[in-house]
Amino acid sequence: MFGTLISAFKSWWHDDEMPAKPRPKPASTPAAVEAALDLDPPPGIPESEVHIVSPADASEPAPADPVLVHREVLDEGLAVRGIEFFIRGELRNKVATQRSSMRRFLDSMLIDQLASLRSIPMRQRQAWVQLSEASLMRLGTGKLPPKACVLLWPEDSHHKAHADTRDAIATMQDAGHEVWLDDCIGTPWFTSLAEIANGATLRLAMRTPFELNDLLKAARDQYTGLKLGAWDVGTVDDYEMARKLRCTRFSGSFVTRREDWSGNILSPQMLNVARLINQIREETNLRAVAQVLKQDMAMSYRLLRYVNAAAHGLNQHISSIEQGLLILGQDQLDRWLTLLLLSGGGLGDTALTEVALTRGRFLELIGAYRLPPEQCEKLFVLGLFSMLDVALKVPLAEAIKPLRLSEVMNTALLKREGPYGMYLSLADACERGVASEIIKYALMLGLTTSKVSARQIEAINWVAEISAEPALRTAQ
Repeated sequence: MFGTLISAFKSWWHDDEMPAKPRPKPASTPAAVEAALDLDPPPGIPESEVHIVSPADASEPAPADPVLVHREVLDEGLAVRGIEFFIRGELRNKVATQRSSMRRFLDSMLIDQLASLRSIPMRQRQAWVQLSEASLMRLGTGKLPPKACVLLWPEDSHHKAHADTRDAIATMQDAGHEVWLDDCIGTPWFTSLAEIANGATLRLAMRTPFELNDLLKAARDQYTGLKLGAWDVGTVDDYEMARKLRCTRFSGSFVTRREDWSGNILSPQMLNVARLINQIREETNLRAVAQVLKQDMAMSYRLLRYVNAAAHGLNQHISSIEQGLLILGQDQLDRWLTLLLLSGGGLGDTALTEVALTRGRFLELIGAYRLPPEQCEKLFVLGLFSMLDVALKVPLAEAIKPLRLSEVMNTALLKREGPYGMYLSLADACERGVASEIIKYALMLGLTTSKVSARQIEAINWVAEISAEPALRTAQ
């Protein structure tokens, strides 16, 4: 199964020696996930869809209905540790600067939507949600997902927090949640709560490196037990700076940031991986593939580590490339090489791999509504390949050129056209949070937005399961 492949792939990635015991498969089914979300409106009532999507581009138009947006929260090793949810849409933009009662209204909408996650919690991930001080005291915690992290922002940061706020934080923590003070380090409000809070964040936008250094250093020196996080991280340089300042949680677009990589070329190792992918698709004789693999000692070593991890439980150790290929078969070898290509051939960050896997799984799931299994499999691979430019730091056309893909795949990847083009366009809209486009492409594919939302959460959960530490060897 593919879960075993991912697990073994991760085992050599993290260089883990001892295999972990397999965990049981997730209990929830696609139907159960969709039912738990309960997003379809009753008959006769106009639809007010909720979209579980990724970060919205503020420049894009949004419909009046609220949109539930998500973004990954990473640790200092660039592993995904949580998912932040927040409201976006026309209503949210209009009342962003209005009085606190309007903010409480938006917060209540957000918590109501997150209530569905209590029955299908984010496995191996914490749900993060931003709430105002007034909302914390008035809305309660009963609808939050288990062990959530609350990003708490003040009504007035220039004054100390009231005793009611301290009591509400204690209640939240007693319920198993964490409370992080959001973007207020150095203010009187922060100082009055820092000793009881779990952590504090700073939003990097519109702050100079000197200001960030001073604020984070002061918080770190004065409150030694306080965890620190950096939000709105836009570049790898920003991430490195915040990590050096001892932040342990990060959120932003830096992982999937695209730049002008014109002129960059694929490394010889990645060209060799692409050549192997082509060969195993065109060559039924695995001995020829083994001969190519033997020419790359590092790849041979990784393959044998993968095979032995995937074959854990057998009473023999796999020591030859030919034997390993025989056990794997062509399909699993193809997928392993694809993941190797996506990782850039090295110890790259796990976050990008997880984003790509989530995209691939999402495409596979929504494809199942209309397409046969073999085409859903192609959608999965299409999702992975669509992130190759970010992984390899070359233009996408150059990244896929050595793979000799079919015209249908190339057209979908480069032009978003053909039978698979709309699926990729829907995935793009979800990851950018463009609600109007999500609705557009969902309708074109014959899907309700509630189905899109359910498949998004299912894809996130699936990747969380197969990426679970310590050794990531869960069998699916």
